[in-house]
Amino acid sequence: MRKFALIMVCIAFLTTGCWDYEEVDRLATVLALGVDRLPGSKSILVTVQIPTSEKNGSRKQSGGQGGGKSYMILNSEGKSLSEAISYLGIQSARRILLSHCKTIVLGKEFAETGIGEILDELKRDKEFRRSDWIVITDKTAKEILEKDIEMEQVPARGLDHILQIFEKVGNVTPMNFNDFFVRLNGDSRVSFAPLVQLEDIDKRVTNQLEKVAGKPLDSEKKPKTLIIGKTAVFKNLQMVGVLNEEESKVHRWFVDTPKGTIIALSYTPEGQNNGETGEILVDILEGKTAIVPQISEDGIMMNINMKANLLLHETGATGLKVLDPKELEQLELEVANAINLLLEKMIHKAQKELNSDCIDFAENIHNYFPVEWKQIKPNWDNTFPTVDYHVSSEIKIIGTGLINNPTLYSGPED
Repeated sequence: MRKFALIMVCIAFLTTGCWDYEEVDRLATVLALGVDRLPGSKSILVTVQIPTSEKNGSRKQSGGQGGGKSYMILNSEGKSLSEAISYLGIQSARRILLSHCKTIVLGKEFAETGIGEILDELKRDKEFRRSDWIVITDKTAKEILEKDIEMEQVPARGLDHILQIFEKVGNVTPMNFNDFFVRLNGDSRVSFAPLVQLEDIDKRVTNQLEKVAGKPLDSEKKPKTLIIGKTAVFKNLQMVGVLNEEESKVHRWFVDTPKGTIIALSYTPEGQNNGETGEILVDILEGKTAIVPQISEDGIMMNINMKANLLLHETGATGLKVLDPKELEQLELEVANAINLLLEKMIHKAQKELNSDCIDFAENIHNYFPVEWKQIKPNWDNTFPTVDYHVSSEIKIIGTGLINNPTLYSGPED
């Protein structure tokens, strides 16, 4: 009898269901969250993007096209992030679920006035994941989350896909929640994140075509496009500046990898009598940038060396002969000089304009000279703009694509 009772108790435990389960259709799953500063107020505005069910949004609709949306937007105000999030619950018949949030968008005014007040909530709340993307906008986060993305039913998923692609290739360095705040707490207290913008690309292109045509063109007006091409730089929890498209590309060479970026330069083939110059484009297949510091009585010297293997992507130089070793060597030298110039411009931007060590000088000094760094660190903000440097590049063109000579070359194609 006792054995039978024991068996029944075990069966009871094994067949018990989850006491705190919730049906999926009773949850409002947040995929993106935005934070803005309300003008003239200490309160913040939280905006969330929530995908709707298939019944409410047809699979055939793309975002707001076709008369309906596949997502909804909720807004709430609060004196803190947690308070604003709690007020979201009174607008929805479903429980707000943040554990599937992929992206956090910070508005311009909030980023410039300081993001410190939301850090504790982001770090403490178990529903926010360290793998969430952090992006900044030059507008409000609300505008970004309300913007449809072409070919995507839910814009938050499209934004997540864009940043995943940037992890492998792209000019902008994607930044997740963990890496962003690790850098803010690092030696230089400087971090960065991609800048999301809304640009009227169609209008810009139309204006250029109208200038060429000399008359207005009959074209259909299209909505603004969401783009990511610049980088926002933070220092001591505040956004202090923005890197443009070219600077963002070179910045990635310092902090991540040059792989996947394209370099354009003007080039005149050696021995060409007419002096005709063409534009050369090379694609970095693989590469690495080494930053090695030296400390002496004269001060700190940073040695930056970039090694890269390139593919000849496009050439407009009609006299270029890529099968000629001397010609190829000359082209590699020109590319190396162009890279050195770009590296120097990026260092000048960080030192003289931003006064923010977004190029990892402090981290490398700490790694190579941990004892000396303890003395340097307290005055690093004043030391960084005066640090001397030397840049060099080792470039190798390992491929020319499917053809050798340029398409415009007058001779036979090899």
